Amino acid sequence: MIFRSPLIAILIIVFSAAAALLPGLGTAPLWDEDEPKNAACTLAMLDSGDWVVPTYNGTLRVEKPPLVNWVQIVGVSFFGRNEFGVRIGSACLTVGTCLLTWWTGRLLAGPLVGLLSGLVMSTCIWTGVGGRAATPDASLVFCTTLAAAIYVHAIQRGALTVITRRHALGIGLACGLAILAKGPVGIVLPMLAFLLTALVLRQKSAPIGGMSWLYTAAVSLRPLTIVSIATLVALPWYLLVGLRTNGQWITDFLLIHNAGRFAAPMEGHSGSFLYYPMILAIGMFPWSIILLAIPAHALFLWRTKRLTSSHFRAITFAGCWALVWIGIFSLAGTKLPGYIWPAYPAISIATALYVADWICGHTGWEKVVFRNMTSDKAASVVMHIGWLSLAVVGVCFIGGLPIISHQFAPGNEWLGLLGFLPVTTATVCFILQSHGKRGLAVSTLISSSVLFLALLGGVAAVRLAHHQGAANLLAELSPEQRTGVWASVKTPRPSLVFYTGESVKKLSDIHAGIRHLRDTPFARLVVRSDDLPGILRLLPPGFEILNEKPRSFDSGLAVIAKTHSENTRSLAQSSHPY
Repeated sequence: MIFRSPLIAILIIVFSAAAALLPGLGTAPLWDEDEPKNAACTLAMLDSGDWVVPTYNGTLRVEKPPLVNWVQIVGVSFFGRNEFGVRIGSACLTVGTCLLTWWTGRLLAGPLVGLLSGLVMSTCIWTGVGGRAATPDASLVFCTTLAAAIYVHAIQRGALTVITRRHALGIGLACGLAILAKGPVGIVLPMLAFLLTALVLRQKSAPIGGMSWLYTAAVSLRPLTIVSIATLVALPWYLLVGLRTNGQWITDFLLIHNAGRFAAPMEGHSGSFLYYPMILAIGMFPWSIILLAIPAHALFLWRTKRLTSSHFRAITFAGCWALVWIGIFSLAGTKLPGYIWPAYPAISIATALYVADWICGHTGWEKVVFRNMTSDKAASVVMHIGWLSLAVVGVCFIGGLPIISHQFAPGNEWLGLLGFLPVTTATVCFILQSHGKRGLAVSTLISSSVLFLALLGGVAAVRLAHHQGAANLLAELSPEQRTGVWASVKTPRPSLVFYTGESVKKLSDIHAGIRHLRDTPFARLVVRSDDLPGILRLLPPGFEILNEKPRSFDSGLAVIAKTHSENTRSLAQSSHPY
């Protein structure tokens, strides 16, 4: 069968991932806040020639290490200083992550599970979101998935879990790059996941009691080799940035953006212990229609001892990897959807295991729930519920997107038509399953998911993105109007910094804004729409609103500058709706 050919599987996964990620990649403006902040930092590095100390808007940036900026520098060098240039690196790394997920699934459970693993990873919604974003997440997920794939390669055949020195070197290299992507989390969580996996596997194959169990499992990972190589990769940059900033970058990054974010919510990003289960239900769509079936299937295999050696290793690794990433971040004070994206490859493998067994008719847990049915009928009912869930989500898109568009992006209410694709897919898959064509139903779901992500990213995201940030505000200005000394009342939007290509001065209040306009040649002042009534009363004659962006997903903005045309009415002379 075609899925047994590695080359064909690679081509299928690359095509599906690229089709989901590339449409609209360079068309949609950067989304505030993280995308333009990362991109502006990258351009500052490129312009200054300093690839060591990250800066943003003329100040030290301590939130993130520089790997994302180095990746973006490559993209910008090839494709220009634009949205495509700063995003293409994330897209390429995400395609690589999907391939690594395929390879890991193939090593653990064979060609069919491998192919399905890569396709699940490439067609879930969060891959479509995070994989096209100019953020460090794609770099972190690629590096941690690479470390996971190397670990699985080391343990997939041996009776014990001892990894070779060569595998330890590879894991150390991947974790070192992950540290450059997001900090200590890039090695701490992978090592915890490997240790937990080793503990379970060793207890299954060679039970040992007491501390010897933990010690033996830990030593089998060659932690000194892994940590040493990771240190050699990451430490030089950390030492350089520490020396160049007198230790400020190291201190602020570790204490504020690592320990501080874990200890308490920052920037309003909090949530209960149920936060990540709900995020998974959204991020794994459309595969989340069977999200509850996946742990049920694994638990049933475990308890009924129907695990083959490969299934046991696959379920153990996927469960331990996902448990560590989701469990640790569930304990953190600050919660964001992207934090658990590194768990998605493992969840994709677990999903593929269930789907492959369902196609082949090898599941059985469903009969525990539906006691009066045969195993085959019970399995069919579970998937019928899944198709119904898919249709319900489509109906929500049909009704919800027009409401959201009407409120935040008028004129785009027609985007609700995208919801007909999940509804149609659910109907077709239901019919195919009813005729015994389970494999064709899954293939239909995969094809539909690729198209759905392409439409969301290439059409919906592009249309909606033009209604937020400063890109639309500046797009209608002439080159002459965009040139000047920029300032913003209150904190400037990151998109303003990126799209002006200049440092934007932060002003404390509207009085400081008036002084900036009056005293600075070629002054450009950006104010929120809410502040316009107050500033209009204070402006001297001779100033105009160059452009306004109405309130949408974010607050409205306006650009004010000195009038250079005798025919242009000043703000003091105009009758403004405010």
